[in-house]
Order: sequence, then structure tokens, then C-alpha cells
Amino acid sequence: MNGRYVGYLAGEDPLHGFLSRIIRDLMEVREAHPAFRVFRLSGSNVVYAYQEKFSGTRIICKFYGPRFTDLDKAAWMARQEYEGLETLRRYNLIGSPHHVIRPLGFSRDINGVLAVEYYAGEEFSQAIARATQHRDDRHLYRRLTALASFLATQHDRTANGTAVDFGADCGYLDTVTGRLRRARRIGSDDAGELARLRDRWREQPLMWQDQQVWLHGDATPANFLSGTGWTSQRSTWSG
Repeated sequence: MNGRYVGYLAGEDPLHGFLSRIIRDLMEVREAHPAFRVFRLSGSNVVYAYQEKFSGTRIICKFYGPRFTDLDKAAWMARQEYEGLETLRRYNLIGSPHHVIRPLGFSRDINGVLAVEYYAGEEFSQAIARATQHRDDRHLYRRLTALASFLATQHDRTANGTAVDFGADCGYLDTVTGRLRRARRIGSDDAGELARLRDRWREQPLMWQDQQVWLHGDATPANFLSGTGWTSQRSTWSG
């Protein structure tokens, strides 16, 4: 189990009951008195792994509550991710070679928690570290190839036949550029250059000829896992 061990989950904690119901009802683990070891995982979000002591069953929990002062917003985000994962799995992205993790439940009142299945594998960030720290470029190339295959398969299966509106993407670029200018991260010259490039892309017919697909909403290296003959993802998606 990757992560830093921080102890056992208290039996009176509401999360204990939440996890106990998941392993009993969804994972068919029959433990009269389950006990959960807790591991703090690295990353930008508040994510923990829980391992039931007797069966070895593992679950990943992502907490949205710490990111939002409004618990209803946190619950909405957890539900959105839950439904996004369920939707992608209906496109037969289950098992080898491409797997979308199974969402197991969410709860507004437990800090906006989302529970998903544990899937063992090498994080893409680890493959990058092997290349940068140990010069294992060939390994990184294999992982990049597998990731490209995964994303291409996901895009092909989720294409809905509706043409893209590239104008909306250009509008979003303007929104981001405006934020960067207000934060004084870029100046007027940089903003003008981005606008010039935006217009050049907008004039390309190919930019208007694709179909709408599902995209990853948080495509950071830690959100992709790889093993022998498969690639998995474990995070947010958007239409």
C-alpha cells in the first residue's frame, strides 16, 4: 500500500460505518467487526486509503470538504465525479487493457467524501521519476504509449456525433487570459500574442470538424495507473 500509515479508523467515526456498508453490500466482505487501517496518500487533494485488517480489502476515499467552505458544493463535486465514473464505465472501459475505477459511494455529511475502488499499479508520476532520476527513458515511453492508447480509446468510445464548438474554447482561453492579466502573471504583449494564436487556430477548418467527447478534468500524473498490459484512471471526468 502506497502512502503514510497514520493509524486505525475509530469505530465511532461515521466513516467507519460508511466503509463497513460498502465492503458488506458492494464487495461482499463479511466481517462481523471490521477494522480499517488508514494511509495518507500524496497529492494535491485530501485522499486516504483504507485497508480492512482481516480481509485485506482496500478502498480509496477522496474528501471534497476541505476544498470548499460550502458543504453542499463539496457534495455536488463528489456526486459529479461519482456519476462521471459510472458513465465512463458504461462505455466498456472496465478491465484490461483500459480500466476506469469503480465508484463505491459518496456522502455529503462525511466531509463530502467519495469512495472508489483501490486499483494497484504504477502511477504515471513514478514513471516520470524513473526517467528523470534514473534515465529510464524506455520505460517512460512505454507508459506514454499506453496512456495515449487509453485516452484515444476513451475519446473514440465517448464521441457523441455532435460537432465541437471551437468558438467556446476560444472564449475560455480569453477567460483564462483575463485572469492571468488581472493577477499580473502576464502582460498586454503576452495577452496579445495569445489572442493572435487563438485567431490562427480558429481559422483552421480542422478545429471545427471533430466531435464532442468526454475529457479528463484533472489529468495530473498521479491520476493514471499502469500495469502489465493495462492502464487505469482514477479521477475526474467531464463532458
